[in-house]
This record gives sequence, C-alpha cells and structure tokens, in this order.
Amino acid sequence: MVTSSAADGDLNADVLDDVAIAARWRTVAGRPVTWLREVHGVGVVRVPGAAPGTEGDVVVTSSPDVAVGVWVGDCAPVALAAADGTVAAVHAGWRGLAAGVLDVAVAALGAPLAAAALGPCIHPCCYEFGADDRELVVRRTGPAARAVTTQGTPALDVPAAVAAALARHGVALDRSAAVCTACTPGYWSHRARGDLGRQGLAVWRDGATVVS
Repeated sequence: MVTSSAADGDLNADVLDDVAIAARWRTVAGRPVTWLREVHGVGVVRVPGAAPGTEGDVVVTSSPDVAVGVWVGDCAPVALAAADGTVAAVHAGWRGLAAGVLDVAVAALGAPLAAAALGPCIHPCCYEFGADDRELVVRRTGPAARAVTTQGTPALDVPAAVAAALARHGVALDRSAAVCTACTPGYWSHRARGDLGRQGLAVWRDGATVVS
C-alpha cells in the first residue's frame, strides 16, 4: 500500500482530466493505477474489466502487479487484502460506512480477509458531526464511532468506525498511515479548509506478496 499527500499532487478525478490523473497516480505508485469516479455508495468495480474512472467506491483485483486506488479529502481510504492475494481499495465516507461499504468490500474479495490498512482521513478531534447522522454510522459499525472534538462537541470517529467494521471480519486495522487530514500539515481537507485537492491510496499484489 502507498498513500499520497498534498506534495504528491492533486488526485481529484472530479476536477482533473484523466490524462493528468493517470500521470499523477503513476508518480505516486510507480505504476498505472485504476481509480474510480467515487459516489459515496457501495458499488464494486473489478479489474481487469473496468477502465480508470468507472463509477464506484470499491475497486478489486486478483491480478498480480495490478494497482487499484481511491482518492479522498477527509473520507477513509482503506486497503484490504484477502488470504488468496486479492486486494481492494475502498472509499469509505460516512455515507458509505452507514451503508456497509466495508462489508460489501470484504464480500467482494471472495476469500477470507487477511489484512487491512487505513490511509489519511479526518479524525474525531476535527470532525464535528450531527448526532442524527452519526447514529446512522453507529447502527452499522457500533458505538466506537461516537466521539467528541477537541472543543467537546459531538464528533464522528471515522478510524474507529472502520476498525470496528473490519474487526467483525477478524482483522485488526493497521492505522500507521492514518494521520488526520484536517490538522496534519501537508494534507488536503475539504471539511477543515474547503480544499478541492485530494490525496490517494493505492494497493497491489507484488507477485505473490501484497504490498503493505
């Protein structure tokens, strides 16, 4: 798995053309990456068989050396790896979390989940969130999604929600790359600053080994 920051350039597929996006992904991952037109849903795209820019929020491949990726401002970018080497990149915003996008992604792997990692996303310190919408996520992922900001207001804990969803599938979430996009210098945040730029996460299986 590799993740990018603002220094690596914008990966926002909603505002940049496909040629620019492809070149930037190649710089980030050192190889071509199949990315998505993300819609905050639970749609699954399989590679090969789909071109970069296909609409969806989960992109899956079982092909060695083929990279798949997602781009985010504050949503959670998640890399999944199955026991057979199939990998997936998941765009998990709060709507996707509430709709079960991680459960859909795990099912789409087609083999038991073996590893999961989280990239840069907003953390509860900075993510003030309406209580009613937060409960939609809590119903799906559990009470760990409830938190408070550094100002003491209701917050959504996106990393905790992702971890809880994946714990049900028997895997502990690697959070070592999961810095807060809102308060860590060098990352874009739509929520904190209205940034249009997006960072990304890509994952692939290098021969018989999942890159992590």
